[in-house]
Amino acid sequence: MKTPLITFLVSASVLFQFTGAAQPFDINSFDPTSAGAWSSLVNTTQMVPKVANGSVKLDGAITAAEYGGFTGVTVTPGENAWILDFPGDRIWDGPNDSSFTFYLAHDDNNLYVGVEAKDDIVTSDDPNSAFWKDDSIEIVVDALNNRLDNNTDSSRDAFGGHNYVNYQGRFSAWDEAVGAIGGQTWATGVDWKYGETGDVFGSGKAAAPGWKMEVRFNKRMFEDPAAGNKLRNGYVMGFNIGMDDDDKKGPGTAGNRTRSQDLEIQYFWSNRQRYKDYKADYVAGLSAEDKAAQIWRTDTDNHPLIIDSTGRLSHGGTGEIIFGYDADKRSSGKILYLCANADLSGSGGIDAGIVALLRAKGYTVTPYTSSGPGGADDMRAAAVGQDVILISESLGSGTTLEPIGDPPISKFIYRDTNIPVISWEAFMWDNAEWTEHPEAFTNDMSLFGNTGRSEAEQPDDLKAPFDSMHIKKAGHPIVGSLTGKVKVYNPPYSLNYAKPSADADVIASVRENGQYPCLFVYEKGDKLIDGTVCPNKRIGMFMGQVASLTANWNPEIRWLTDNGKTLFLNTVAYAIGATTPPPAPTLSVSRSGSNVVVTYAGGKLQSSDTVSGAWKDEAGASPLAVQPTSAARFYRVKGN
Repeated sequence: MKTPLITFLVSASVLFQFTGAAQPFDINSFDPTSAGAWSSLVNTTQMVPKVANGSVKLDGAITAAEYGGFTGVTVTPGENAWILDFPGDRIWDGPNDSSFTFYLAHDDNNLYVGVEAKDDIVTSDDPNSAFWKDDSIEIVVDALNNRLDNNTDSSRDAFGGHNYVNYQGRFSAWDEAVGAIGGQTWATGVDWKYGETGDVFGSGKAAAPGWKMEVRFNKRMFEDPAAGNKLRNGYVMGFNIGMDDDDKKGPGTAGNRTRSQDLEIQYFWSNRQRYKDYKADYVAGLSAEDKAAQIWRTDTDNHPLIIDSTGRLSHGGTGEIIFGYDADKRSSGKILYLCANADLSGSGGIDAGIVALLRAKGYTVTPYTSSGPGGADDMRAAAVGQDVILISESLGSGTTLEPIGDPPISKFIYRDTNIPVISWEAFMWDNAEWTEHPEAFTNDMSLFGNTGRSEAEQPDDLKAPFDSMHIKKAGHPIVGSLTGKVKVYNPPYSLNYAKPSADADVIASVRENGQYPCLFVYEKGDKLIDGTVCPNKRIGMFMGQVASLTANWNPEIRWLTDNGKTLFLNTVAYAIGATTPPPAPTLSVSRSGSNVVVTYAGGKLQSSDTVSGAWKDEAGASPLAVQPTSAARFYRVKGN
């Protein structure tokens, strides 16, 4: 008889534990200054798919397919939501009381937001300007992604800002009584209208187990003509979304007045750390040098990193969304993305931004934790069937190596792999024999590394921050029509560099004279430093990493300029072999005072005294100003 008794007691114990675990999270215990999923760059970075114009219907029938394959993001208090510490008697009874899943997409004209909310009581009984007390979503947009420590309820953003959309799709910033913009602070620089044919329109309704709503925003509400930002083709924008829940217990017309507020809970997808008092007037008062040095990052007394209630409505608290590419600009291919952590949490989250950019371009990306030397065989197996291997700077260089020979020497795990490899982890280039190096494979900043270091052997001019590099192989498919000095970072950061073998093509360099190559290519069959032959393309990328003197912080995806992103994506396409032919050479001549100005692209500029030659190379970048010294001079562009 003892056995059944023991069995019963164990079962009761399990039942008791399960019942306890099912209790809802106590939202009053949430610390609004704490870090969590809401402050993680990985969890608050999303790619927004590009869809066909008009294909998203505001009908509440929300699907991932309609939103271009976007995987819905579910936001739940107690799991991944930042929760407001108001009202004092706030309450939440679990995910069925309030939680939501959102979807994003864009076409040529609009940004679309779809929401599926779980909500046991659906209501909206307040005027538009007070929709935050009702069942609604809140949207915050940092259109220029400047990450300011502001409050979008008072900053009166000319583009973007803060709004609420209730469960029916009605808009907080629209005065329905007069059919005009109300007193809210949304896109104050745009004369917009709400309605089915207007710039903003939403539609929603109660639908078990809660409600569904879709809203669209015309892109002109976010695109500043002075800044020239366009919500397409890899643009990075600050974005946040939150939820308000009213359960008819407050003082509103539909409430029973048993609680102090209509609002029962307010929570957000994102509330990232931001620099305290990093405000527009502070930035405006900085010199260009101080801006480039990002001096607020090191002034922890005046500008500490913070998370608080204001952050949910600030530019600095937003997550980031990366806009998918137009159909005619998309690429295809399979990428093995080697990084510190397959969940993309390495190096402050830059991996999440890069992977989102690659997916926005159309690539299928498989993040993989670099695990050498013990996991070398697994790493090689993971590369099978991939079109290219990308190696992020987030990993430790030693995790790409394995011991070979007796005595053992650390060698690159993919040294014999017949798949293209691109790396911006400069400190594995020596063991991979991509760069000259000391015999003992120690770091030597006179040969390879990244700019802005403190090591004595690094030349003084390389210790500065850099925002640009110099194209040395004009017309190469990686650079396309780019020539001369090209800005790749804003603000300045750190550039990788190396001293590759004579077989490598130097695409770009840190110095104008070609020294310190920062983008270089070994083709299949080229000889590396030790004389071994490349089994496939090997490419060193310029994208640097933490540098103690000038950039002692992790990189961010928003710092890559359009040209920086173009060079990165062109490199991926070239490695895979999917690039289009280089553009045809172009040449034009104009006058500027007593000078002749020669503008060219797509190759090397040459000149001659006669149309039949002999031709000689011109050293200057386009546009080239020339002082005439003879009766006639002929120019041509020799394509590569």
